[in-house]
Amino acid sequence: MRKRRTAIALGITATLCAGMTAAVLAEETEGMTEAFTAAEMAGADAEVLETITLTIEGKDPIELRNTAKLPIRSASVELQEDETLIHVVMAADDGKQYEFLDVPYEVMQDPELVMDGAFAFIKYTSLSSGKERSVGQTGELTYSKPAELFAVDDVYIRSEPDDEAEILGVISRGDAIEVLGETATHYLVRTNDVTGYTVRKCISEDEQAAIAAVQAEEAAREQIRLAEEAAAAAAAQAAAQQSGGGSGGGVTEVKRQKFDDCDGSGHGYYEITYSDGSVAYEDY
Repeated sequence: MRKRRTAIALGITATLCAGMTAAVLAEETEGMTEAFTAAEMAGADAEVLETITLTIEGKDPIELRNTAKLPIRSASVELQEDETLIHVVMAADDGKQYEFLDVPYEVMQDPELVMDGAFAFIKYTSLSSGKERSVGQTGELTYSKPAELFAVDDVYIRSEPDDEAEILGVISRGDAIEVLGETATHYLVRTNDVTGYTVRKCISEDEQAAIAAVQAEEAAREQIRLAEEAAAAAAAQAAAQQSGGGSGGGVTEVKRQKFDDCDGSGHGYYEITYSDGSVAYEDY
């Protein structure tokens, strides 16, 4: 099921990120999709839920701890086309709604509702991997005026806030970018006449962090260059010993470990260990 983006009215009255004082307050967006008030979903006397029960027909209910302390009055659940996923809509007593798509209910352990910045998340421990995962609420916030943030890694710009969406361009580590808004997982950015979405974790408000990332990349590339030179020298020496009647075998690769850059960039490097103990690095 392809993810839908719906407009939500969050009414933010505080800055979106700590230290971002340059008027990056979110404007309320109009035209809610499937909008309804708390009064339409629950009676006026309904209590705010500390534990939200997600009821799925024919399945065990899910108890979701409301650690975000959001004034949730009720929640509705619908199975998606892929029946391992559910669509959740929560209504609050102030008329706000929180919508979540692609919630993998069958693998959630200790789920809870949390806030991170302007967005709510369903956080849980995956029963299949044992790792902490989260699903962010749908919707997009538009800034009252653009903010300048910085890339701490190479990352794609995509047509939609989706890892499988069309690639429109690439932001390079250290670049300053114009940010127009955000979703729970992506920033809406504009750079070099391209406007699209890029994953949040590759972007920082801290220019010094971006500078440090560039310096770290340069240092890593220098290490790779030196290691490659050392490996080449060791291989040449081994070849010379063999041609001179040496009894030792040739140097062979014994281990290759892959290190990815930030999600979506498609870049990274291999760390290669050889039988003589030398180490080399290879970009991909």
